[in-house]
Amino acid sequence: MSYSNAHSAPQPSRGMIFTPRGPPRKPRQSGFALWVGNLPPSAGIADLKDHFSRDATKSIENFFLIAKSNCAFVNYRTEASCTAAMHRFHDSRYNGVRLVCRLRKGAIANSLVPPPESASPPALTHLESPDSELESLGTPTVVRGPPANPLAKVEPAPAVNAPKRLRILASFFILKSLTSQDLDASVRRGEWTTQVHNEAALNAAFECAENVYLIFSANKSGEYFGYARMISPISGDLAAARSPAVSDHLSPAEGPQIIHTPATATAPSGRIIDDSARGTIFWEAEDVIDEDGSEWKEQTSNDLSVEQDLGRPCEIEWVSTNKLQFFRTRGMRNAWNANREVKIARDGTELEPAVGRRLLRLFHGVGS
Repeated sequence: MSYSNAHSAPQPSRGMIFTPRGPPRKPRQSGFALWVGNLPPSAGIADLKDHFSRDATKSIENFFLIAKSNCAFVNYRTEASCTAAMHRFHDSRYNGVRLVCRLRKGAIANSLVPPPESASPPALTHLESPDSELESLGTPTVVRGPPANPLAKVEPAPAVNAPKRLRILASFFILKSLTSQDLDASVRRGEWTTQVHNEAALNAAFECAENVYLIFSANKSGEYFGYARMISPISGDLAAARSPAVSDHLSPAEGPQIIHTPATATAPSGRIIDDSARGTIFWEAEDVIDEDGSEWKEQTSNDLSVEQDLGRPCEIEWVSTNKLQFFRTRGMRNAWNANREVKIARDGTELEPAVGRRLLRLFHGVGS
């Protein structure tokens, strides 16, 4: 099967895998991206990824085609390789058309510059002093619905009666979502449903900690979506929780498709994620490591398990929906996860409290 024409409808084949339902997935962001404009309407993603892999076979990460705008984003592993690609391809010809290339705004020049400082919410006040008494803790400030901008108004959350036998101030967990749209829905509903095997750890933390902070990211997004505070234990009827609305599901034929691509003279082996029905199609290199620390070959089964093993919901209050790209957490390691970088985490990974506090402060432009 050929993908030389991005607009031709793909047909199922032996090398194709159907992924679960859901809105489109997007490629991870490396922090070093090249914007490419003026692409020919007939340009296919297979040919394009070969073209932009020239002299960058080991440094290209993914190619995200936006066909309706005749443009694309190409993520490279390093600043040097991205800059070299810009000089190599800008003002060059592709199928007789002159290409326009630009370094993605903020991708390199501002990659290590934190966003403008915003006032830290009361929720973070006690995080600065881990040894303070529980009685001195303030009530977290919570975002009511998705904020229109980083300066969205916030209002205090209602007080929650905590168990009297609390001994620790806060626990911190990384939680994964199949799509960012599911996280948007969580902000609207004020609840989250995790995998069954995470329930015991989260409930135990809720019983023993003054606050349980849940830090969310969507698969393949290359960033944290935001963080929330757990305000109820996980409870309810498991069978009822596993009965989703019919409208939330798509048949396999409607879902995104994964097409494996062999190595070529210029590009490494990889896969095309085709969700053309929702306007998304991209290619990614085989050896790209996912946020959870596993190779992409495991991602399909991981995503399926997330979809199939969901348990019961708990109520949460969103504190921040400011996005935090993974490259801003470089150098931060989790002692409770074999001292790996914090971005390398599976769904339900608990963070050592000191690094958890540091990570939360980054959402508010504090620290580095």
